[in-house]
Amino acid sequence: MRCPSCSTENPAGRTHCEDCGEPVVVSCPGCAAESPAAAAFCSACGTRLSDRPPATALKLTASGEFKQATILFADIVSSTRLLARLDPEQAMDRLRPAIAAMCDAVTRFDGTVVQTMGDGIFALFGAPRAQEGHAFLACEAALALQQAFAQREDGLKIRVGLHTGEVVFGPPGADPQGRRDAHGVAIHLASRLQALADAGGICISEQSYRLIRSSFVTGSLGARRLEGIPEPVSVFQLLARRRGPASREFRGATLTAFCGRTTEIGALRDTLCAIESGETRVTGIEGAPGSGKSRLCYEFAEWCRGRGLPVYEARAQPYGHATPLQLALDFLRMILQVSSSDDPEVTRDRIAERLTEIGATFEADRALLFEFLGLADEQQRSLASPKARQTRLLDILRDLVRQIGRQPSVIIVEDLHWADAASGEFLAALVEAVESTRTMLVFNYRPAYRAPFMRTPHYRSMFLAELSNTETDAILDTLVGTRPELKDIHRRVAERSGGNVFFMEELVRSLSENGTLLGAPGSYTLGSPANDNALPSTVQDVIGARIDRLDPVERAVLQIGAMIGKQFPLNVLESVAEVPQADVQTALDRLSAAEMIEPQQGAGGRCYAFRHPLIQEVAYRTQLKSRRAVLHAAVAEAMQSYSEGRLDEDAALIAYHHEAAGHTLAAATFGARAARWVGATSTGEAIKRWRKVRTMLLGEIRCPEVDQLRIMASAQIAWLGWREGVTVEEARPYLAEALQIARETDDAMVALLLFVEARLAGASGGPADDYAAQIEQALALVEPTGDRGRAATLNASLSQAYGWAGLFTKALAANDAALERIPAIEPFDHQFLGYSVEHWVLSLRGRILVHLGRPDEARACFDQMLALEPALVDPTVLFISHLGMIELAWFQQDASLAAEHAASVAALAERHGSPYLLVFRHYCNGLATAIGGDPVAALRDLERALTSIVTMKAARDHAADTLAVIAECHFQAGQEAQALAAADQAIDAARTLTARMPELRAMLVKGAAYLARDGSARLLEAEDLFDEADRLIQQTGAFVFEPMLAQGRAMMDPLRDFPLYGYK
Repeated sequence: MRCPSCSTENPAGRTHCEDCGEPVVVSCPGCAAESPAAAAFCSACGTRLSDRPPATALKLTASGEFKQATILFADIVSSTRLLARLDPEQAMDRLRPAIAAMCDAVTRFDGTVVQTMGDGIFALFGAPRAQEGHAFLACEAALALQQAFAQREDGLKIRVGLHTGEVVFGPPGADPQGRRDAHGVAIHLASRLQALADAGGICISEQSYRLIRSSFVTGSLGARRLEGIPEPVSVFQLLARRRGPASREFRGATLTAFCGRTTEIGALRDTLCAIESGETRVTGIEGAPGSGKSRLCYEFAEWCRGRGLPVYEARAQPYGHATPLQLALDFLRMILQVSSSDDPEVTRDRIAERLTEIGATFEADRALLFEFLGLADEQQRSLASPKARQTRLLDILRDLVRQIGRQPSVIIVEDLHWADAASGEFLAALVEAVESTRTMLVFNYRPAYRAPFMRTPHYRSMFLAELSNTETDAILDTLVGTRPELKDIHRRVAERSGGNVFFMEELVRSLSENGTLLGAPGSYTLGSPANDNALPSTVQDVIGARIDRLDPVERAVLQIGAMIGKQFPLNVLESVAEVPQADVQTALDRLSAAEMIEPQQGAGGRCYAFRHPLIQEVAYRTQLKSRRAVLHAAVAEAMQSYSEGRLDEDAALIAYHHEAAGHTLAAATFGARAARWVGATSTGEAIKRWRKVRTMLLGEIRCPEVDQLRIMASAQIAWLGWREGVTVEEARPYLAEALQIARETDDAMVALLLFVEARLAGASGGPADDYAAQIEQALALVEPTGDRGRAATLNASLSQAYGWAGLFTKALAANDAALERIPAIEPFDHQFLGYSVEHWVLSLRGRILVHLGRPDEARACFDQMLALEPALVDPTVLFISHLGMIELAWFQQDASLAAEHAASVAALAERHGSPYLLVFRHYCNGLATAIGGDPVAALRDLERALTSIVTMKAARDHAADTLAVIAECHFQAGQEAQALAAADQAIDAARTLTARMPELRAMLVKGAAYLARDGSARLLEAEDLFDEADRLIQQTGAFVFEPMLAQGRAMMDPLRDFPLYGYK
């Protein structure tokens, strides 16, 4: 029995979860039978049970987490023999100093002693707080222990075992005695390594060795079998610290070589030269977080300083709206060369001196500046209005900048996206002030930032996109090197970093630290093999350490956000967190300031997004599966509440969260909703989602809700399959499953499923007469029930079946019956089909009327359909009207009409990508080209259509029609032999499909080709073909072909005087 709260599997018969204590069964209020706690209905009597219990309250409390850690075990060798002659108090006195020494060595290197065990300790590095280089620290601690005990006079010797792996570290307070517990097989492996070590020795696992081998001297002890560990373990002996530079010391030694922004830095330099020559330009550098905006400004500023130019820099602080005009204050302090931390009296004197240096005109504004900078006393305060003071301050600012601008100089203001609204006037004043000066003004900001001054004539923006693949490769060549053996490392870092320089640097540093890369930056060699199937532990350490430095509320908010997704709506986060909104907002502000997330505006309101997928991945992976399940459940419930009006759009995401929470039925329900929604634009994607729904439900206990979903999923896989080339043989198992359940539980669905089976058989190349017969049987099941709506749907299908069979008079009668009953159709039928039955009926009606020779009525149907908003009509229904217009154009020889609608079909196929539509794109284009008078070019498209029917296994019902038109095009091109061959193929295919219309069409072409090639020698055969075509016209009602028949018979008239004609 799976617990709905934490997903733990419990033995049968349990009423509460062994792991979290939550109920795993509920009693039915109707019959008292027990059902799983997640069930929506009683499995005994069908009574609806109370709604699923709400997810466990998610206060932002600490919880256990997965951690990448290095585990250290140390104990005293032969302690039992040494203490055998001592009483307990003497033993304690003997061991206590030794244990204290062990603990001191661990804590000195930032480890955590988890437990003391009488004669030894168990410690962790990298948990509970993530640490970069935890294996390195653990080795240092082990060597310190070794040295400490080697110098002891009491003869005590120790042995140490180290292993690096994933552990679960429990939350504070989980243990009644206040201990922090840790779990995981990695702990047992480290314990076994300790037992393997010699007295005074240190044994480490291969996982630890890979991380530290460039920094420590080791010796291989070979592969060893350890108790309880199934596979042999490679063991190494830790001997000493390796002298000289270690991989750990590479971090932050120098800046990464500046690559990938050659064009941008060149543009900045060119701009400066233009300004020095008298032009006015303001440059804005726009880019996403981590794209290198600040680094580009730094490199440019250093180049300017190298040329002796003064550079003035200021930066807007995150959420500057909380401190209005802070940007202006900082800028003024920089120009005036003062600091907010200086003594006020000293600061006032310095400002006075600085004003005198810049120009005497500012002397009168001292008091105003003092007040603005928070340096004025009560007697010095200005009596002017706030507006007047602000106006004068902006005037002062302009004058200061113009004074500076008499000589070449550069002003750089960064992170404008954080600037408060009041600073907007300050920024605009800067832009105005640099005009006609020799000062270059540079801003940088994120893409969402916009300001009026950007519209000034001398403003130019520069967008920093994420680096291209070529630029990423160039930086990685600089960071990693170009050795062939580093190709996989290079590729993996490029993929994970996504062109973001910051993450490239972090990933390469971590790989260097864990020994995956050995050597110096730019000339690394391959160390330990990289793991392509998981996030490298060192990357987790780098990002995990940043996460662990957050305060508990910020960290919990980040973890909940990671659970929601790459982008998480504020209202969902607040609902799941269940703490005051102010606390959540404060945490979000701080996380944004730390550039882990960034605020965005989502479809449903305010939301936040992770700055990079790696931050989300690490924040997600550290959480225990039991906590993930609870959070996923809460997220699903919250999204259901806050996605009003967008439930269809968000259904796939809600289904994902329910599935991750172990709520299979809810996941399947929303998965079905997502499949219906996406089916309007992508049948292939819809089929994938229906398959997933079906798979999820296979193991579920039968109940009405499960049965309905299983019927729907299996039926939809088959129903949508005809668009994607699924054959009836492939779909039959799904249909059989749906029919079996429907016959047991829902008779009303049987007729609809028989329709699906018949439709798919027809689309797969089955006889159209069989299609019609099966629909007639389905109608016979429905008529006694009086279900007019379902009868309308089936009559619509019967109209299509008769149309495929070429029985147009019958098709029109079935169409009339469908139209009459359309108001009675239930929404379920529209939902099941994925489109409006009325649209389908009207489209089919137009094509039927074309072949009945009633063009005006046909065109009215098509015009009515094509006047609808295209987004409201399913593409496979909408295309029918375009196809009908092309057929109408064929019989009327209207080339422009045909070309117009062929282009529309091509656009539909391009947009939706359905194999069914792709076949008709080629067919319609060929038909239109033939009408335009180029049968040879038309043949190329028609042959493509025929090939696509075979290769894509789509629109097989249309193969005979395609062959008949191919025969016509060959005839038009004067290729009688090819026309005869194609006509024979078309007739054979049409008879297999019981499709009378293409048979009729091919007979007319064949008779005309006989006469054109062989004259009177084939007069009798031609007349027989025309007679048979006439019979088919009368049988089918395809009177539109009568002119074509008359043309064929007219070809016979000049040949009737030949003697052979008399033998008829």
